[in-house]
Amino acid sequence: MQTLEEFFRSMANSPSTFETEHLCRWVASMQPRLVSDNAWLACRTTIATDPIRPSIGFNMDPTGRRASAVMAWQMTDGRIACVELTEAVGDPIDVKALGTDLLALTRKHGAKKVAFASWTDKDIARYIPIAEALDGKEYANASENFARLIMQGRIAWDGADHITDDLSWTARKPHDSGAWMAVPATPERSVTAVLAAIRAVWLASAPKPPAPRIG
Repeated sequence: MQTLEEFFRSMANSPSTFETEHLCRWVASMQPRLVSDNAWLACRTTIATDPIRPSIGFNMDPTGRRASAVMAWQMTDGRIACVELTEAVGDPIDVKALGTDLLALTRKHGAKKVAFASWTDKDIARYIPIAEALDGKEYANASENFARLIMQGRIAWDGADHITDDLSWTARKPHDSGAWMAVPATPERSVTAVLAAIRAVWLASAPKPPAPRIG
């Protein structure tokens, strides 16, 4: 007779199936989770330094009732700092007010790059001249990058309650190409903080351009 530990090991790639079949737990989705809770919580720390050339990602739920903005930057130890910048709710959200606030935050923190999802966020992006869409294949790469950095312990976060809550409702959506992207596990639950974080971390984790050579 197999033990729960043996079942768990044999189903390591499908923790949601293990939880429903062997632990009788309800899970948000049968799709694979973006990352485990343990991997994310292991990245929690205290960020005492100011942002250095940060990047910002933002996302609004298709219903227009919730939006999140996240800021990320490379730390001197090589990790990527990830902090929540703002959360907005409304029925619907005042897009002009939110866009104006995000522009002010972008300027306050000296953000050099800002990313958004073109299919939901263009109304907000109109207020932020430097904002660029991050969709499709690049978003799939950004999703994989975000999960990999977390599993490697290379993300540093502090006070990211909304991202933490949203991760339980974020799944990997596979593509025929073998790639995948992060999506809400269910249409009824938004994960705007995670989708914003994925974009901010992607921008922040890009290799730094080489210093100009003199002579």
